[in-house]
Amino acid sequence: MNKVIGLGLTAGLAGGVAAFGFARLMVSPLVDQAIGHEQAHAHGEEHEIFSRALQENVGAGAGTVMFAVVLGALFSVAVATLSMHMSRRQAVADPRWMVSGLAVAGFVAVNLIPAICFPANPPGVGMADTIGARTTAYLGILVASVVLAGIAIALAVRLSSRLGSWAAVTIAGWGYLVCVTVVAQVLPRFDEVSDHFPAGLLADFRLYSLLTQALMWLVLGTVFAALLPRVLTQRTVDARR
Repeated sequence: MNKVIGLGLTAGLAGGVAAFGFARLMVSPLVDQAIGHEQAHAHGEEHEIFSRALQENVGAGAGTVMFAVVLGALFSVAVATLSMHMSRRQAVADPRWMVSGLAVAGFVAVNLIPAICFPANPPGVGMADTIGARTTAYLGILVASVVLAGIAIALAVRLSSRLGSWAAVTIAGWGYLVCVTVVAQVLPRFDEVSDHFPAGLLADFRLYSLLTQALMWLVLGTVFAALLPRVLTQRTVDARR
C-alpha cells in the first residue's frame, strides 16, 4: 500500500508540474488582461500585498503542485480500494485500464461537473458581496459530485458480475448524471458578468482553466498507469520471498 501511495504522490507531482506549466503559459496572460481591464474600469487604485510576478510564479506554482500531490495520494487510495473490490468479484485483465477509467471519472467528478455549474471567473468578474454564497454553492456541487461518483463506481462494480461491465457502467453513469443534474438545479445561480467585460477573454479563461485541470488528470493518470506494473511486480516478488 505504501508503494501505491508513493506512486500516487509521484504521479500527482508530475501532473502538478505539467498543469502549472500550462497555466503559466496559457492562463497567466489572460489573468493579466483581466486585471488590466479591471483596473481600467476601477474608480480607485488598489495596492497589491504581493507582486503579480510572485503570485503567478511562486504562489500559483506551489498551490498547483501541492494540490496535485494531495490529489495523487487520494487517487492512489481510490485505486487500491477499487482494485481490492474488483479482485473479489472478477479478475482484472490489465489494471492500467482501471486506472485510466478512474482518472477520467475523477476529472469529470472533481472538475468538469463543477466547472459546468459554476465556471471559473477571471479577476473583474463577480461581486464581492456574493463570494461566500458562490463558494458555498461550488463546494456543494463539488462534494455532491464526488460522493455521487463514488456511489456510481461502487454500483458499477456490484452490477458488473450480474450484467456485465458495459451494462453496469452505463447504468451507473446515467444514474450519476441524473442525480448530479438534480443537485445542480437545486443550487443557486450567479450571473455577475458585467456588460463591458470582453466575452472572448472570459470564454478563453474558462476554457484554458478547464484544460489545465484536464492536463493534470491526464498526466497523473498516465504516469500512474505506466508505473503501476512495476509496483505490482515488486509486490509479487516481495510476497514470494
